[in-house]
Amino acid sequence: MSDRTLSELLKVEARRLGFDFCRIAKVGEPAHTEFFSRWLSLGRAGEMEYLARNPEKRRDPALLAEKGPPFRSLIVLGVDHHRFDLAPEVLNDPARGIIARYAWGDDYHEIVRPLLYALDGWLRAQSGRSTPGKGLVDTGPVLERDWAHRAGIGFTGKNCCTIHPRRGSWLFLATLLVPEGLACDPPAVAVDSTAFGVEETLAGLPAGGDYGSWQLQGDNRLSPGKGQRGALEIEEESREIPLATCGHCTRCLDACPTDAFVGPFHLDPQRCISYWTIESRQPVPRPLRRLFGNRIFGCDICQEICPWNQRLSERTPRLSGLEAQQERIAPPLLEGFDRRMPYWLAPRAFAERWRRSPLKRARRAGMLRNVCVALGNWGDPAAFAGLEAAAADEAALARGHAAWGLGELLRRRNDVRAAACLESRLAEEPDAWVREEIGSALGRGVETFPTGSRRDVYSRITGH
Repeated sequence: MSDRTLSELLKVEARRLGFDFCRIAKVGEPAHTEFFSRWLSLGRAGEMEYLARNPEKRRDPALLAEKGPPFRSLIVLGVDHHRFDLAPEVLNDPARGIIARYAWGDDYHEIVRPLLYALDGWLRAQSGRSTPGKGLVDTGPVLERDWAHRAGIGFTGKNCCTIHPRRGSWLFLATLLVPEGLACDPPAVAVDSTAFGVEETLAGLPAGGDYGSWQLQGDNRLSPGKGQRGALEIEEESREIPLATCGHCTRCLDACPTDAFVGPFHLDPQRCISYWTIESRQPVPRPLRRLFGNRIFGCDICQEICPWNQRLSERTPRLSGLEAQQERIAPPLLEGFDRRMPYWLAPRAFAERWRRSPLKRARRAGMLRNVCVALGNWGDPAAFAGLEAAAADEAALARGHAAWGLGELLRRRNDVRAAACLESRLAEEPDAWVREEIGSALGRGVETFPTGSRRDVYSRITGH
């Protein structure tokens, strides 16, 4: 069997398994290795220490082969998880907690990973290979967006997301490294591109600059006579694809409430709502809290505003488990404090309520922290009951943010219950940082910063 035929049949199998995209690139060094290394050196990764592991494998993915022949081909797979847009009255309801769209269904890592193993098993059966390939779903030293660009799935937008001109940016990316020398697909081809370097990007490119366009090309197509309808369905997505570009658009950069973009193609996670509500285990810096609004897990603003995502029709994802579950989209903030199912307060209830959900990554204490910030931003007297309960939580992280939320009720509503609760908690609180948060909420003394690593985080955010 020729490499081309094997590659074509591989795409048929990928489509059968449920992938929306399957493209192939030759293993080599990704385009933005140097930028990523410099980005890490600036401390951008924050608590995401795993991003700095295995730099040599990130530069040369062939080194990911643990045994057997070296990897020669990198298969890039994409899953379109777009469902629908939230109605403005839901999205902007301060009494609801907005959850990032990727978490509306079950954890995509657990859904996609077995499919990578299945695709590799199919390929092994075809080629006679006895050693496994390497399947990764956001969990290894692979620059997925670089490979998606090289394989021709999409281009990288100013918001750092992979964008396909027809499918938008609501994509999960996965990679499968294999030793077979498969037929590669055409990459995204630059059209009228503007050259810019690593240091310029790190310093912050002008937001309104036009940094080029890309033409996505069709992949290796099966001839109709072979009867492989699956591959033809894949290819229909690639016909007459519009020119891919951000042009002079700055909508994503302008819309970010925390000003997390240093410039196009450069995100500072330590100003990003997604980082603080998902990855971080530390207190959210006070200067950022009021900017979070009602986003309690992740943030999609820079994608929601993107013109490439404005023209998408409602759909149901092809993979079972990614369907939007109504209770995970925008739950009422106070729902999780109900005695019948206190999932923000009780570990067992939290594990049951969010079973198979990506929200478990933030852990219960982290989610309660996020909810307390949202309750403070809501500022309604009805938020008091939830904040009062969180102020007595076993986790200091939650208690400190509950104090901040109560302080917002006191500041905005002159809520005497909030003042009384804060005074009561101050008398009993054993944690120094929480006492500081309570004091700040009560308006006592100058605002000070936690010591150690927390102080460092505050300094990077505020410049002080």
